[in-house]
Amino acid sequence: MKLDPNAEKYFRGILFKTGDDDYHIPRLDESTRSIIVIDQSHHNLITGNYFRSGMNFTLSDSQVATFGLTSPACTKQIHITWSIDASSDGTFTLIEGVTSFAGGATVTPLNQNRISTETSLATCISGMSGADLITPTGGTTILNAVLYAGKKLSVNRNAGEGFIFKTGTNYLFRYTNGTSANVIQLACEWHCHGPKIA
Repeated sequence: MKLDPNAEKYFRGILFKTGDDDYHIPRLDESTRSIIVIDQSHHNLITGNYFRSGMNFTLSDSQVATFGLTSPACTKQIHITWSIDASSDGTFTLIEGVTSFAGGATVTPLNQNRISTETSLATCISGMSGADLITPTGGTTILNAVLYAGKKLSVNRNAGEGFIFKTGTNYLFRYTNGTSANVIQLACEWHCHGPKIA
């Protein structure tokens, strides 16, 4: 639909453009006449731009579990949320700007749109004591949390609380176990922001 230039300023608030010169009327629910919209996360899921990865390890006394994520060195930024759950005491740390990783086994991020053929721009590795533990060089701790039974055995950064990671940067998620047997699970979910949705 083409708009008269004089009318455009009156209708701009309720019409939208899709990259061409045409304006389009938002779709309305037939029964309530409310505008049909989806949130950003759902949009990224539909477009194949929503990924997940993480680690799941059983730890004994003082063992360490590690997960490394390298954000792409381009204009696209990683918007990431995560949760870590444990069955016993330990310490969770997130390190930013790691110079290099030694060790770790490659983990292929899962595209949550199982029809999409898009692959993650971020790369991931994981490991634990005795099996490909990641040893970082350098970096700055940006989050540290003590998990203990009877108080808190999880740490979450959900939508609105997540981070936008720096581009071309190594991040290390590390869980250092206490003295008891422990099962830990880290689940990370992310999508890319940038000039064009990947």
